[in-house]
Amino acid sequence: MENPADETVNDLQQELKEKASESKDSFLTRIALTTALIAALAAITGYLAGERADESLVDQIHAADHWSFYQAKSIKSAVLTAKIETLQTLKGEPPAKADLEKITRYEEEMKEIQKLAEEKQKQATLRLEQRKILANGVTLFQIAIAIGAISAITRKKGLWYGSLLFGAGGLVQLIHELFFS
Repeated sequence: MENPADETVNDLQQELKEKASESKDSFLTRIALTTALIAALAAITGYLAGERADESLVDQIHAADHWSFYQAKSIKSAVLTAKIETLQTLKGEPPAKADLEKITRYEEEMKEIQKLAEEKQKQATLRLEQRKILANGVTLFQIAIAIGAISAITRKKGLWYGSLLFGAGGLVQLIHELFFS
């Protein structure tokens, strides 16, 4: 027959093993949950980065359209100025009032078109900067996910904390872009 003290020690050892196993499972569950959350944030951040890149491209296209329109007005103005100068040189005629008014109108329109084109260029540049911030966030989230997977395999809490730290860095980038850009 076994000693009651030995039986109690065996029971305690068994209970400790079960608790340790539960603790490991709980740790793995925390790693899995935080890694899943980080992956979701990475997906959102990646989507927003792509959206900012698309918006930048559209803004660049609009800026190019405005610059093309500006050039067209500039060419019309140059042709009309050449006409006026040619008529003055060949025939000594003064410029027609309508032609002078057109040149003035073209110059005013060109100033407005230039302003719009420059605004679109600034907006495109801003969107590219926003995309860079978000891309940095995605990178930090991806690093966090990789470190989280390594911590799950090795069961090292220090690595998990590192994963959380990189995830926090990605979250800072996401929050910065959403609320402070």
